[in-house]
Amino acid sequence: MMSNVQIEFEAAVDLFGQGKFQEAVVALGVLIEKNPGFCDAYESLGMVYYKMGRLDEAIEWTEKWVALKPDEAMAHTNLSVFYMKKGDKQRAEEEKAKAVILNFSNLKIDSSFL
Repeated sequence: MMSNVQIEFEAAVDLFGQGKFQEAVVALGVLIEKNPGFCDAYESLGMVYYKMGRLDEAIEWTEKWVALKPDEAMAHTNLSVFYMKKGDKQRAEEEKAKAVILNFSNLKIDSSFL
């Protein structure tokens, strides 16, 4: 059975999927207010703002996600995309490098191949 948080999140993602971006922003904002540690909502809010062409807000919310979960490679990947779209190539490359390092550090190596 899904929790209320998950149900609210799925509803917000459905709004996003239907192109109802402003409604998704409101729903995700309410969800974050009630559950400030729910990282999926920060990721989604960043993506909604990105799709709306509002790069500053996309970056702002993704930075908040990074503050909550600094080792999340996808957060840095998203920031890289957002900064590149904004024209800040240096910052985009810095974020991409962080994502690559985090991805490699999270790899599980099967020693039977060594």
